[in-house]
Amino acid sequence: MFRKSLFFSFCFISVIIFSQQNQKPVDLKVKDDFTHQWTKTVFPKLWAGFERETVRSYDSKNKNMGISYVQKQSKKNKTVLTIYIYPKEEINNQTLRDEFLSYWVAINKNSQTHVEMKPLFGKISGDQLNVHYIYSLFKNSMVEADFFNGIRPVEKNSLLAIYESGGWTFKIRVSSDEMTNEQLLDLKQKTENYFSVLDIAATKTLPVNDSPDILFSPIVKRDSMMTKATLVAAEAKIEWLKKNLDIKDILTGFNDMQIESEVYATEKMLEFYKTNKNNWEQTPETKKYFEDLIVISDNKLIKHYLYNRNMGVIDYPEGETYKTSYVEFKKNHKISEELDDIYYKLFYDLN
Repeated sequence: MFRKSLFFSFCFISVIIFSQQNQKPVDLKVKDDFTHQWTKTVFPKLWAGFERETVRSYDSKNKNMGISYVQKQSKKNKTVLTIYIYPKEEINNQTLRDEFLSYWVAINKNSQTHVEMKPLFGKISGDQLNVHYIYSLFKNSMVEADFFNGIRPVEKNSLLAIYESGGWTFKIRVSSDEMTNEQLLDLKQKTENYFSVLDIAATKTLPVNDSPDILFSPIVKRDSMMTKATLVAAEAKIEWLKKNLDIKDILTGFNDMQIESEVYATEKMLEFYKTNKNNWEQTPETKKYFEDLIVISDNKLIKHYLYNRNMGVIDYPEGETYKTSYVEFKKNHKISEELDDIYYKLFYDLN
């Protein structure tokens, strides 16, 4: 089966908060129910004790939307629920992670205190397909207007959830003065059920009958060994995903948050290097890369290494426990920072 292998420039975060943002946001004047025509999702004026406050469009065709609801507990206390829905031109196995990290960076820029966002993982199961998502419960300090003091910092209980919904991204953002974590999770579940994330995902599924294409970082081209070994890793990951995931899971996204797929790809890459290290040209940088990877493997720290490389945004709960000790291990063994780079992505063009 034909598979394209392309080179492109990686950056730490490759997905912005919104996609296809080609104009200034416009607040639409909608008195009654608003229907997102592209997915047929209906956003009522009143819902579950919330009142719709804004219907905001981020593009000229009203595909990329943000709809905000407000529930006021008192004059000062309220809960704000915002639902984002927007299309994807392409999807890769890093998209969900990149979106989560993008948000983490953005909220820390706007928060009065440092915000810790522990990534958690979930799945909505349906008869025809499943939707996987990443979410987090956290506290953040925001500045609000105050009649007497001008402004005042206010600590909010917050939730973020991002869903792999086929050709669409569905995102929930909640900020509350009073809600507990249990109440935030209950609101999340009500939101994803009422606005039917499964139905949104069904409007545009992934072309899973075709193998995903592979995008390489330009650094992979520096020598034959790095090029061939990286290709082996990418193909191993495709193999693992194909063997270990249900068709219902990959119709809506790569669902590539399981550390086992990363372990398998890394081990196959290392196996290729050991077998062929005298057969292919390699620069000193590539030799150092694999020597360091062998040290990590020999010390049985592959999972800790992968947790660190993915900045903790991977389904490996034990990773946080060993985070500090692994950083110390890296320092003591002079492990190259290059091992933290991601050299390939798997992707589908959805146009």
